[in-house]
Amino acid sequence: MDKIDHYMNRRTIIVGDVNSGKTSQTLNILKLFLKAGHAKKIAILDLAPGNIQGIGGKMEPPLDEPLLYLTTSILAPRLTGKDEYHTLKLAEKNRTAIEKLFSKFYRKKREILFVNDVTLYFQAGDFERFIKILDTASTHIINAYYGHTFSDSELTSREKNLTEALMKLCDQIIKMPFQKF
Repeated sequence: MDKIDHYMNRRTIIVGDVNSGKTSQTLNILKLFLKAGHAKKIAILDLAPGNIQGIGGKMEPPLDEPLLYLTTSILAPRLTGKDEYHTLKLAEKNRTAIEKLFSKFYRKKREILFVNDVTLYFQAGDFERFIKILDTASTHIINAYYGHTFSDSELTSREKNLTEALMKLCDQIIKMPFQKF
């Protein structure tokens, strides 16, 4: 059996706390797809901020592959917001930037879609709009923060609720154990 068969034509979500290896696991799955020769069918929506205080980080896929890699400057609202109001404003800026990526993806659709850190969109974004983006591809590998590192807030509650809603729409859930570095 091909190593990617249990991902093909399915919706997979990888969830876990901060530094649990979600992005690394997503990259490992991406490498399986690339090894199987699917690069031209792959798009990556990298919604993660850069590494801040040891948290987060972009996927950094191989640059020599003909996949579609879409990312932009993403803020880390909970790590850089001065207060709850400012944090929500930063999340709203992310929503606007990410929806521009959605428009680019929509024009250059691919069959296989990888999404790194969907929770940055869920902090202020439209769940139904995200599902419509997913519906344009047949295979999805998505990762999302789902843990206890961040204290409860309006933003954290919204993000958690939408991640749980997405998990209900997935064919398989990979739960990453917390890893201390």
